[in-house]
Amino acid sequence: MIIANIRRLMRKSSKLCDGVQPARLNISNVQGVVTACIGVLVLLTLCVKFGLFSVRVLNQPVEEILEQRIKHLETTCRNLNNGGHKVIQPAFYLHSKNHSLLYCLVFKAGTSSWFYNFNSWAGYTEYEIMHVDNLLLARQFYPKQNRVSLMNSMNHSFSFIIVRHPFERLISAFEDRLVSMRNPYYSRISRSIYKRYHPGGSGAISFRDFVQYIIDDVAYNNSTLTLDIHWCPINNLCTPCLARYDLIIKLETYARDMEVLIKHTGLQGKIKPVHINHARKEATESLIQKYFSQITDKQMDALYSIYEIDFMLFGYSAEKYFQIPKAPN
Repeated sequence: MIIANIRRLMRKSSKLCDGVQPARLNISNVQGVVTACIGVLVLLTLCVKFGLFSVRVLNQPVEEILEQRIKHLETTCRNLNNGGHKVIQPAFYLHSKNHSLLYCLVFKAGTSSWFYNFNSWAGYTEYEIMHVDNLLLARQFYPKQNRVSLMNSMNHSFSFIIVRHPFERLISAFEDRLVSMRNPYYSRISRSIYKRYHPGGSGAISFRDFVQYIIDDVAYNNSTLTLDIHWCPINNLCTPCLARYDLIIKLETYARDMEVLIKHTGLQGKIKPVHINHARKEATESLIQKYFSQITDKQMDALYSIYEIDFMLFGYSAEKYFQIPKAPN
């Protein structure tokens, strides 16, 4: 996509400029400088247009930051033709009529805690919540709405979504679904992926295998829509460009953002900050370095292209991931 190409050009330009010595000024040099400046201005204009840059103000009020997230989403959606979608996807929305609350499930972005809340409100026991499939349980009390009903609910309820840095979400999915081997279904998927790229081998799946599996899946189906819900782009799960949100919560600022949600919904004491998922053994930054140093530059470019729209819609950056030294091809 155009943004991936812009980023690639910017990285190459940065490398080319390293170690360049000052030259004597002449007409040719001036013309070259002018041309380069025009090119930079064009790149900057495109970056601003597509939401690659965001301005952060120190001590900016939280409510103002959250309002900017909504405006950023709306502006980016207009520039990206509603993320390529024409109709809203209702499959992953939960609507609690009793609490006038509408929530879109972004798997690996706090869903365990919110499944707990919704299912507790539905009257399920602790045992049921912990041992029965979360979505199956929720759907018995909160049936899937059709598109017309969902849009009506959005207009009469407090609607929110919880998002997460796309690559941190990917790491979480890899660790929890494919490395832990706790879930029988995903254990089979994990072994299947390993065998695909290591015929006759007897080891365990690597992050590089996982990334190549995603790239191959998208290439084979010519779409990201068929990806597993735990690593499918948010743009496909929630079709945010066609939704109306009162609040975009980021997992990176979850506690602070939740205070705003509770304030606006009047749900003090009714939302439990439960964290059911097992704690990781390694810190996030350590995992980022560990996993993204396993993949090649080519895989990195392809992976970014797959999740590029999520980066743009929610104002995330992948620059530190690109800067990690990559494995040889």
